[in-house]
Amino acid sequence: MSDIDWARRLALDPGAAVPLYYQLRERLRLVIAECEPNTSIPAEKDLMVFAGVSRATARRAIGDLVQEGLLVARQGSGTYTAPLGVASELGSRPAGFTETMARLGRRPTTQVLEARMQVCTADVAPALGLETGAEVVFLERIRLLDGEPCMIESAHLPSELVPGILEEDLTGSLYGLLGLKYGLTPASGRETIGAVNADYRLAGLLHVPMAAALLATARTTITEGGQPLEYTIRHARGDLAVFSVELNDAKNALMGQEPR
Repeated sequence: MSDIDWARRLALDPGAAVPLYYQLRERLRLVIAECEPNTSIPAEKDLMVFAGVSRATARRAIGDLVQEGLLVARQGSGTYTAPLGVASELGSRPAGFTETMARLGRRPTTQVLEARMQVCTADVAPALGLETGAEVVFLERIRLLDGEPCMIESAHLPSELVPGILEEDLTGSLYGLLGLKYGLTPASGRETIGAVNADYRLAGLLHVPMAAALLATARTTITEGGQPLEYTIRHARGDLAVFSVELNDAKNALMGQEPR
């Protein structure tokens, strides 16, 4: 949708019972639904003219849509409709980033930030069934989608299960490497999801503003034989990561959902 009549599409009704920011937000939502990913939207000052609103009203409408993940603000560039997201299915067999992207027909790349042996800390030990101070492999990588940083993964693996792994190519699928070289496949696990704000380091690595909303997940997986295999923390850009859950299975319950 290249030629948008913004003045017509964003014309508001000052006499309506709903606030102007709400009207503007919902009209923008309708336009966004018709746009391709990464479509530029007008700057705040232009929205003020098109909709006849104050800067605070325009900023609030945009901010709401950014929080929802429909728009993404790029510092020094402007505001755009969100790019295609990474859809991870919860409640299914554990799948890695590379595997997920292959299923979606996307081409991921990976950069290794750190790869080393270290002692197992008290917060990681229970997830791996180890004693505090045991040796683990720590692997931190940045995952990119179409060249754009998407998420930071920090994986912890019991070192006794993966001898020599630091000499391997760690820019591909970790699950693929674990299966091919060590005969280890994650059969089940648990993943928790929360929201955090990007600190200075994460903001720089993920190309987002300081305090930008990120999705934070913590995953533990075990093998078919019940052996703890990994504990991985992910920090994903909210505009590039989407989690879906299959509701047909009674095992997948929405916890804490407000009654309707």
